[in-house]
Amino acid sequence: MAVPVGMWVILGIGLVALLVAALADRRSRLHAEAEMAALPSGRRLARMSQNLCTHLDALLEAEHLTIPARLADPRAASHLSPEDVPTAVLEHARVITCPEPLDGARLIQAILMGDPDQGDLAIVTPALDEFALGVVLANHLHGSRAVVPVIATPEECAQITQALSSTATTTAGIRSGWLPAEVWAHAELVVSDAISTTLLPSSPGTTSPGVSTTT
Repeated sequence: MAVPVGMWVILGIGLVALLVAALADRRSRLHAEAEMAALPSGRRLARMSQNLCTHLDALLEAEHLTIPARLADPRAASHLSPEDVPTAVLEHARVITCPEPLDGARLIQAILMGDPDQGDLAIVTPALDEFALGVVLANHLHGSRAVVPVIATPEECAQITQALSSTATTTAGIRSGWLPAEVWAHAELVVSDAISTTLLPSSPGTTSPGVSTTT
């Protein structure tokens, strides 16, 4: 029995699509590996100044959320705390929360491209694989903005979205490019280290892009 020509055409299109997807995934992995290899290993962090500590204390007199979520990698830190703990400090930053693990460079690239402000950003997730983390760190260390990865349980993710009046995204939403305004929370302050993370919601109506704290 002869196979209809249309069936061969469908099979051919399917094989081409699979090949294209495999090549795109390989390019993303090679790009992430190259970015990870380029990360500096001996970067020195400045200790928080007295002025910065006083400023943070004043901000945190307002109602805020502190949870056991942690900084995913000390290379994403901006300062050393007075106790010499690598700490990331962001002011007026966007926060996007995904209660599912983020695996692969392409998910992070989609998040970075979808950020409406293209300013400082905290990405909250239960886990990142080495390729996702490599893209985050490369953009944080070599890009024009701070990109801080925070590891949080799904329950802590829910606490964050509730505190910041936002909605969690999903890996399916990220892949499809569906990142509506409600997944991009605003935070007046994000402070994260290996032990805990503190978030201060922005005042209503705040829309300014993020600027990392450097003093």
